[in-house]
Amino acid sequence: MSSKKRSLDLYLGEVFKQFISIKDDDFKKSQNVFKTVFDQVKQKMGEQCNYFKKYSSQVMYGGSVSDNIKVGKMDEFDMDIVIRLPISYSDIIIENEEPGFVKLKITSAFDNLDKQPDWEKTHKVTREWRDSDKYLLQKRFRQWMHKIVQKALNAMEGKVTVDGDVYLLTYKESGPAYTLNIRNDEGTEKYALDVDLVPVIKFMYPRAPEGYRVIEGLQAKDWLVVPKPNKALSDSTLKNRCWRLSFQEQEREIIKDCKALKKTIRLVKKLRDALEMKAIASYYIKSLFLKKVYETQDKVYWQNKVSLLFRTMVEELYLSIQKKEIPFFWNCNHNLIAGLKESLQKIYCHKLRNVIVAIDANDIEKVVRALLTAEEMREFKKSEFYLKHGELEPLMTSTSASSLESCPPDSALSSQLRALTDELDSLRYNNVSDQKIEELEGKMKRLGDRVSLLERRMNRIEMALSQTQLSRSSVG
Repeated sequence: MSSKKRSLDLYLGEVFKQFISIKDDDFKKSQNVFKTVFDQVKQKMGEQCNYFKKYSSQVMYGGSVSDNIKVGKMDEFDMDIVIRLPISYSDIIIENEEPGFVKLKITSAFDNLDKQPDWEKTHKVTREWRDSDKYLLQKRFRQWMHKIVQKALNAMEGKVTVDGDVYLLTYKESGPAYTLNIRNDEGTEKYALDVDLVPVIKFMYPRAPEGYRVIEGLQAKDWLVVPKPNKALSDSTLKNRCWRLSFQEQEREIIKDCKALKKTIRLVKKLRDALEMKAIASYYIKSLFLKKVYETQDKVYWQNKVSLLFRTMVEELYLSIQKKEIPFFWNCNHNLIAGLKESLQKIYCHKLRNVIVAIDANDIEKVVRALLTAEEMREFKKSEFYLKHGELEPLMTSTSASSLESCPPDSALSSQLRALTDELDSLRYNNVSDQKIEELEGKMKRLGDRVSLLERRMNRIEMALSQTQLSRSSVG
């Protein structure tokens, strides 16, 4: 591969190391804190509700953590709690609704629960889970879980001790999810962890909803229905009856042994974050990767250089947003971004196109800038890696504090650059002509180059000053 690609891989690897990969200490602490906290919370939940104690059969990570594709910090994740229903699952009627969602209808099997001897003690809570037409309601299922957790936290007085540190616990509704907030008490190192506790119902192949992709040879058999509503529905009754489908175990198996896939998907997610593309959920990006794995039908493909894979998948994301279509992998009739606003579609396409152009032009600094926030970029430029590998301008050998003060990058030039950025965003929102936008981008690039040059010179000057001071100290 050309030196161009090796150079980009070098920078992508360093960005991944510094800003994307989860540090071992962070991972271990989050695992330890959550396990210790939740073990106690779960025990208390069982004390508050006999049904939960009897039928909460399994607890497992969901989302990005379960796939090992989380970006940055272990400060938030999903935890799926499998709740078993006290009936034969053959008595559950699974009805397709909108693609990606199903309705669950339970008739006589639930009707007869009140005839069982432990109805009052255990099963009575299920009476509120269905509507008059016998459909299982996801909102009531979530609310049942919420009440149990809240009672458990009250019994624990909202706190728990882990390795001598006291953690404060709160539980609140956040959209369709209920989030357990874990914060350390005053006097210890600041720590925060937010965990969405999601009660789910598990089914198994060969039973599966009709019309969904079936991949032969997969070992994973479990699939889930999740009590999260279809936001596209306006009918509140229908929305409450619809349960989202999840095939996360199958997805985990599909991306297994795809060597550089997980690193690449985390780079694309970091790009999404830095470019502030908030309407593109992590699962939408994961769906593009699932589609690519399925299309290539060869896991050797993912042994390519990360730079090549990154460029390919950024373009996949760009083209998908341009077409306003990211299909749900398991049912292509479900367009995950059907509701994306046209104004955001244009902005996102413009941002991604600029990244693709930068990659093709080997403008590595521009690619890195797209991946990092302004604060992260400043941190990156002070790193040993950047000072060693950055293409810095030659400097005069004599340096002084006065020369350092004469070229501060965060002065008028930076203010001008921020003003131009704001103006450019305004033009994009107001659909101003491409020519005007290109003129402004040209000005921004020239100004940005000057700021970058001054920043690089400052880094070199700071190093020279530091070395001089060390030399003087050693002589003294």
